[in-house]
Amino acid sequence: MTTPNLSSSERYAHTLVDHPSSDWEPLGAHLEKVARSASTFAEAFGARQWGEILGRYHDLGKLSEEFQLYLRNAGAASGDAGVESEDLHQVRVDHSTLGARVVAEAAGKVPGQLLAFCIAGHHTGLPDETSADDATQRSTLRYKLDQAKYCIPTVATPAVVLPTLRLPFKERKGEAPFQLAFFTRMLFSCLIDADRTRTEEFCDPEKALERGGLCAEDGRPSLASLKNQLDASLLEKEKKAEPTEVNRQRTVALGRCREAADLQPGFFSLNVPTGGGKTLSSLAFALDHALIHNLRRVVVAIPFTSIIEQTADVYRAALGLFAEAGLVEHHTNLQPKHDTRSNQLGTENWDAPLVVTTNVQLFESLFAYRTTPCRKLHNLARSVIVLDEAQTIPVELLKPALAALRELVLNYGCSIVLCTATQPALEHRNEFEIGLEGVRRIIPDAAPLFHALKRVEVRTLGKLPDNELALLLAKEKAALCIVNTRKHASRLFDKVAALSEFGDCFHLSTWMCGAHRRTVLKLIRARLNRKLPCRVVSTQLVEAGVDLDFPVVYRAEAGFDSIAQASGRCNREGLLALGVTYVFEAEEKPPAGLLRAAAEAGKELLSKYRDPLAPEAIEAYFRLLYWIRKDSWDKHKVMEKMGFDHARGRALLQFREVACAFRMIEDDQIPVLIPCYKRAAILLDSLMTGGVPFVPQRALQPYLVSVRKEVLRQMNDRGFVLEHESGVWLLLNRSIYSGNKGLDPASSRLDESLWGV
Repeated sequence: MTTPNLSSSERYAHTLVDHPSSDWEPLGAHLEKVARSASTFAEAFGARQWGEILGRYHDLGKLSEEFQLYLRNAGAASGDAGVESEDLHQVRVDHSTLGARVVAEAAGKVPGQLLAFCIAGHHTGLPDETSADDATQRSTLRYKLDQAKYCIPTVATPAVVLPTLRLPFKERKGEAPFQLAFFTRMLFSCLIDADRTRTEEFCDPEKALERGGLCAEDGRPSLASLKNQLDASLLEKEKKAEPTEVNRQRTVALGRCREAADLQPGFFSLNVPTGGGKTLSSLAFALDHALIHNLRRVVVAIPFTSIIEQTADVYRAALGLFAEAGLVEHHTNLQPKHDTRSNQLGTENWDAPLVVTTNVQLFESLFAYRTTPCRKLHNLARSVIVLDEAQTIPVELLKPALAALRELVLNYGCSIVLCTATQPALEHRNEFEIGLEGVRRIIPDAAPLFHALKRVEVRTLGKLPDNELALLLAKEKAALCIVNTRKHASRLFDKVAALSEFGDCFHLSTWMCGAHRRTVLKLIRARLNRKLPCRVVSTQLVEAGVDLDFPVVYRAEAGFDSIAQASGRCNREGLLALGVTYVFEAEEKPPAGLLRAAAEAGKELLSKYRDPLAPEAIEAYFRLLYWIRKDSWDKHKVMEKMGFDHARGRALLQFREVACAFRMIEDDQIPVLIPCYKRAAILLDSLMTGGVPFVPQRALQPYLVSVRKEVLRQMNDRGFVLEHESGVWLLLNRSIYSGNKGLDPASSRLDESLWGV
């Protein structure tokens, strides 16, 4: 491989503030360092040469006189002498396109195109190959590679000779364009992480030392250290556990997980009933399996932010002192006390032995085009990925999501564990042709486990008006009622509270900020532990994994998977002979979309299956909702945005269109800072008075509530909120935020119909 000769006239990659140019970083040194790192990163999936080429040519455009002048102007602005001040306001110089053109020509055909995508987008994000829209055509790769259309600073470079590049995987019929796009993102990830970490070494050496300390042998703990600590914690937990049937079955499930860890990497399913110890058993399998097969890390993806902190706290308790540096939480509900420097650095590239994140963060990153979400992707290679409640992947994104999981296993050395408290929903069947093949069950026959852990009976009540429902709840000493919308939860809570003693009734929904919900959950658990009256009205946010144990649960009509999850909050510890979950038809239908389709499927099947928790009922439900809905598997046509132009011999990879189409959360909502706690009030006052110009999102997140754009507009028109210059919306009228219910449309005098679900 040949590279340009940089010695004839010294060129620089980066400046240093208040330093002369003699202290700047030479371009040759930067290219060499990035090439070494990118090649090392790409080696994890057999693409070492590809990574080296990306690193060596990504900043080739910095050779130009125009870019060097730009650097010197920037240096003059920071005190470097010799440049006239009127030159300081020049436009940034495109230094990415030259390298893209060089490698595209030298590597040729598709390999050159894939490399060019990465280099051209290493600051602005992966471009689309082409566009039919004149307004966006200039940002496409095809346009930038066309020298007749897109002009960049000229640089005299020698002819570049590259080794013959071969794809490190076998293309699958019908999925080759998807595989090429996936491979490009993984290469892009290697380049972005290498470029940023190496730039950090020069421009921010203190941060680089922190990161290097974490990567050192005595920095982040090894997977073996995490395993040993988890084993010790589980042994202690078993010794202290009451000799109940539930605890005995949890031990059985854990034993099966340990036995299965020897199996070769690939797809696994872990089908354990709610309350069966799935959280720690799946982690035990993942750590054991990773160590046996020399995998690099464990990534746990959880569908709902409402339970991710609870899962991380369970891990933290089990891992003890190793959790501080060994566990990285990457999600929006992170508590400030856990947002340590170690955690902040870990979220940038997932370079940690254990990562806990959300399905949204994981899957949307796998289909992203921007630099920041893509940066961490290369660290997924040769990992164990645990998907909690795997059946919650939206139906309309099933085809691309399952294709991504298949790619990770087949070509990137991953093992993927599909965890579920219901029947596995994602495995291949005749009627579900896109399902995952070769999935091995960690517990081959889960029926005895489900039978032994049966703690709940489901009964149907028919149509139940709110007034009657409130009376039933008020008569229960302890009961949980789950409904389908925030509006319904708010209205029903008022009726139940009016019939209850003060302090006996609680409300939970996403109209409450994360800190508020945590406080309420703590109060609920305390009352349940003390056997005090406790009635809770909630949205479905409590269903998947929230550790609550009620003798009675009421659930508005929903899909069988939701009914199963709701039942998991009933008699969770098996202290009663049998708990009861009542399914009722609410006054209002579930919101249109997946929730209504799921509820209608459940209602249709309730007449055929007396017990909606039975495996055969769950299987019939997934067949009706998932497996036969072929037209919905790729509703947004994500896969169609990746193809091949045979006439040109080029892949048609529309990275930006794909990222826009693959959205797991479609409802566009705006977060508002709620000053309901002292720390939140201090942050709001500081922003209002100009004490601080900006507050990091991670500090604000526990005190944010997301509302629809139209609601925000109404609140703004009434003077209830104010947009700070940093872009943060602040709640000024604190009276519309209730200590019981959070944001309250009834007290806000706003149009309640606009508040959404």
